[in-house]
Amino acid sequence: MRKNLLVGSLLSSWTVAFLLFAGCQSGPKTESGVELIREGKIVYKLTYPQFEEDNIFTSMFPREMAFKFKDDNTVNELKTSMAVFSTSLLANNKEKKVTHLVRIANKYSGLEMDSIEIMKEYGKKPDGMKITPTDSTKEIAGYKCHHAFVTFEGDTSKNFSIFYTNDIGIKDPNWCTPFYEISGVLMEARVNKFNIDMHMIATAVVAEEYPAEDFMITKEYQPITVQEMADIFQSF
Repeated sequence: MRKNLLVGSLLSSWTVAFLLFAGCQSGPKTESGVELIREGKIVYKLTYPQFEEDNIFTSMFPREMAFKFKDDNTVNELKTSMAVFSTSLLANNKEKKVTHLVRIANKYSGLEMDSIEIMKEYGKKPDGMKITPTDSTKEIAGYKCHHAFVTFEGDTSKNFSIFYTNDIGIKDPNWCTPFYEISGVLMEARVNKFNIDMHMIATAVVAEEYPAEDFMITKEYQPITVQEMADIFQSF
């Protein structure tokens, strides 16, 4: 039972993570000294700091997340280590719509949300959360990244740092997340859901071309509600 609860919690964290980061066109040089990419992929390394590296529960959790972007649309697909479960999230920035697909075995379920629904379910800041940019910078995956400190009033144990870059060509990349006031692409962040922490940091940014179909729904799925989606994550 504990095993299922932990997996369900992590799957919920992955959903939030997708939204955090939700042309192969070359652009002008950026402050990082690289050409601006408007189409490509960001690869993130995932770790779970509250667990030991060889923890039996985290052994089945994913260690990498790939995030593709094109024309301000994004798609992210992630599988558990046993590939029984997979989830993908497609975000259309122009239409302000998000579709979240979940596959268990051969069954697909999907949740469609408009801008109001996505902000209510995923974009609202937790109570007491404050984001304070600083002057600190560091390089991540070859990009100059700016620092911001995330604090929580009354509970300093929840505080953490994020790093973001303005040198990747995605418009309003955080529009549907609690980090909406950050205009750059998050390169390092932490997600907490049901008291499970997941840390992510970009390891590579690759300029690649993708067909438009990669950012469209191509699978038939059973429409579900927000509560039904939550039940899937909790019960898995």
